[in-house]
Amino acid sequence: MLREPKFRPLPISAIRPKGWLVKQLHIQAEGLSGHLDTFWPDIQNSQWFGGEAEGWERAPYWLDGVIPLAYQVGGALKDRVDGYMDYILMHQREDGWLGPTFAENKRPDLWSFLLVLKVLVVYHDASGDDRVEGAVMRALQCLDRVIDRHPLSNWGQFRWFEGLIAIYWLYERTKASWLLDLAVKLHAQGFHWGDFFRRWPLTNPTPMKRWNYMGHVVNNAMM
Repeated sequence: MLREPKFRPLPISAIRPKGWLVKQLHIQAEGLSGHLDTFWPDIQNSQWFGGEAEGWERAPYWLDGVIPLAYQVGGALKDRVDGYMDYILMHQREDGWLGPTFAENKRPDLWSFLLVLKVLVVYHDASGDDRVEGAVMRALQCLDRVIDRHPLSNWGQFRWFEGLIAIYWLYERTKASWLLDLAVKLHAQGFHWGDFFRRWPLTNPTPMKRWNYMGHVVNNAMM
């Protein structure tokens, strides 16, 4: 059982910006955030949308931020975002896999898969699309099977905790106990950030050519 949270975030549609804030959002929508998909090949021609460019983290990362923006400002940006999400949902494989197959050293790096699950939850919050729950269910069932044979590695191992967003979201809707078991499995296979922070060894700058997942600033910040 999960503990009931003390606070819950408001739905994206619960607050409408006015005045200075709505102006800033329109500036953002009219700038890089709202047009990245019109000129950057890794988004514009992403494999996530049927193209041939990068098919890993870039399109899901962009969607994670642009969905709330699009649903606040509406218009053409919202229409494009809906189209991208429709493509992702319509092209889920029968086994539940979402998006391009990304393999590193013949093992799937599941980071982008965890990220797109978060994107689906954000999209449901914004749109209420009733296809999302089934897609997340099938995707998490797929993840549960995949990591039995291919344990988390690389980025997926260090960002495992972001998978909890979709797991707990679906658990609250279904109360399916296997989802809590999957959360335990992710924790067991993932990097133990709590232990790392308690023994924090990165007291000096990382030497040249000694880049590592543990010292990666975004990994630490997201955790």
